[in-house]
Amino acid sequence: MFTIWGKDKCGLCRKIIMVLELLGKDFDYLVLDDDFTAEEFTAKFPGKIQFPQVEMDGKHIGDCQETIEYLKEHRILT
Repeated sequence: MFTIWGKDKCGLCRKIIMVLELLGKDFDYLVLDDDFTAEEFTAKFPGKIQFPQVEMDGKHIGDCQETIEYLKEHRILT
């Protein structure tokens, strides 16, 4: 299960959502100021400022590009 930590009007957030939907993967999409605060984001992902940040089964994978690379490396996305 993937968790996407994103924000409104984020093109990269929409991109990773589309990728996971095309792959048929389950995910939760959490939105800044609705589901978490900026302070919670900073505490959870120290040093990260880019949206989205993605987790898989509670393990941090990274931003949009890092997640796509992870999916390719693990042959989830070919």
